[in-house]
Amino acid sequence: MTHYKQIINKQNGETEFIFNATLKKIGEQVLTNSNEKEYIIVTIGFELPNGESVERTATCYKNNYEYGIEEGLVYLCNLRFDELENPHITMSHLVNGTRASKEDFTGIFNLKHHLINDELVE
Repeated sequence: MTHYKQIINKQNGETEFIFNATLKKIGEQVLTNSNEKEYIIVTIGFELPNGESVERTATCYKNNYEYGIEEGLVYLCNLRFDELENPHITMSHLVNGTRASKEDFTGIFNLKHHLINDELVE
């Protein structure tokens, strides 16, 4: 299930959403927008809020794809809406790797010995 996190864009105060999506296809043509920023069109897979699995296109800017992106990996995406309420999705280069879970650290607060020698900490 795709989880959407609502955020406020600090530059313009607009509400946006971040979520993870699987990169399905990388476009071959490099395009340039009106601000002279280069980008490619990618196809991503994710679930809509109603649970429907879909594939949609997104923009991936040069400052992201030059890090290297790979089909099949899960990337962080940003969803914003323009003044006509049309959705625009951008994909970053940040991969949703294997994150630590709370289960990984079960019992950490019950340790009898500190992992750091207190005399060395100032």
